[in-house]
Amino acid sequence: MAEDDKRKRCEEVNKDMISSLPNVIIGHILSFLPTKDALCTCILSKSWRELWRSLSNFDFDDRTWKSKIIFGNFMDRFFYVHNSRENSITKFRLRVHGNYPSSRLSQWIDAAIKDNIEELILWIYPDAHVPLPQRVFSCEKLVVLNLGYGIAIDLHGVGVRFSCLKVLHLEGLPMLDDLASIENLLAGSPVLEELKIEHVDCRSRNALRVCSSSLKRLTIRFTRIRYYRKDPGCRALTLDTPNLELLKLTDFVSEELNIQQLPCSLVEASVSVAFTHFFIIQVDTYIDMAVQFLRLIMPIVRILRLCETTMRILSNAVRKKLPCVEDLPNFQNLTRLEIEASGDCRWMVLHEILKCSVKLEVFIIYKDKALTVQATDPPRWPSLVYLNSSVIPKWRNPEFAPQCMRSSLKVIECVDFEWDFSEIEMAEYFLKKALVLEKMTIRFGRGMTHNSKERVAKRLSGCQIGSEACRITFSSP
Repeated sequence: MAEDDKRKRCEEVNKDMISSLPNVIIGHILSFLPTKDALCTCILSKSWRELWRSLSNFDFDDRTWKSKIIFGNFMDRFFYVHNSRENSITKFRLRVHGNYPSSRLSQWIDAAIKDNIEELILWIYPDAHVPLPQRVFSCEKLVVLNLGYGIAIDLHGVGVRFSCLKVLHLEGLPMLDDLASIENLLAGSPVLEELKIEHVDCRSRNALRVCSSSLKRLTIRFTRIRYYRKDPGCRALTLDTPNLELLKLTDFVSEELNIQQLPCSLVEASVSVAFTHFFIIQVDTYIDMAVQFLRLIMPIVRILRLCETTMRILSNAVRKKLPCVEDLPNFQNLTRLEIEASGDCRWMVLHEILKCSVKLEVFIIYKDKALTVQATDPPRWPSLVYLNSSVIPKWRNPEFAPQCMRSSLKVIECVDFEWDFSEIEMAEYFLKKALVLEKMTIRFGRGMTHNSKERVAKRLSGCQIGSEACRITFSSP
């Protein structure tokens, strides 16, 4: 009897519970697996052989296959079988890194796109020219559209009807020089919430106007100019996004930055702008324009990141005593500030920013580690102008401690900290004057020796600290 009970328990444990589920539920489970693994389940048993046909979510990447030839042949067979299926694809992702004929890629994409497609991600990395089927622009159920590099878009004479589109990503596409096409896409997307445009080689001076009352998250990255100074026009970027909540802007191309309607809902912003030799306008005119753009944003946001090039713009405005930096408004909502700057520019403007940041709680400063561009990298960024001052300023304690130091600043983090007297003096000043500081973190740079780290730690640990709750931590990369 005991043996029978034991055998029954073993049978219960080893029972194939998944196969007893309805095919619809099994298909839903398989949709969470990588497509290649989900398709392999057809060899598990005869009952599983046709289950993949119920899938509507496919993600293909030729890097996960042993060879590009095997991947290409599989894709041909897959879409041959797929065309005979009743279920159409709702989510389709295709990332291609190999060299396939454009006509072959077009056949795959064309076979995947039906009227009920909801998510479409197409990244063709080689220098290909794969036309996007025009019927995509009338897929009213489409929610996510992500296109990269070799996808060719022709919107001439095409009506865009994206009634459900909420996420639109465009990266490295040839059509990004046709700024009218971008505006056409936006006009046909009435509920769009997230827009990302990345273009490395800008070949047009045409103006771009991002107009959307529904847009909440906007990322723009224009990093390199491919047109000539003598080309007509002045490239301008205008934001008409009154409900924007997140802005990530890297723009080394536009000579004008405009905000049509102030986005009072803006919570977070990251700004990296720079003057280049290709611009028609004068340097001081550009600095004034860029600072005026920042003056509109800074009093609204709660989280702000100022990249190295932007800090150089601000520091030169302070050094030249331009009117645009006079009587800066209080940044009433700003609670977290991150800046990226090297020693020759951050001290110039840091005092002014902290003085206006009356409610600042978290302050992070990065040294010589800009997210966008390095000052020591001229071959990669030949057109970028670094507005350096002739005299390298050192840290000087301000006459009066900013209000945030006395009432709100709780966390300070110094990244890539080195044996620099200005940095040490700044850290000592913060420790002494930040009366409610709870934590200061010093992250040493890679060039720091062990002895230098010990000397810095000893000096900062022994200096006067204004907040009894403050603790100092040190870390190495």
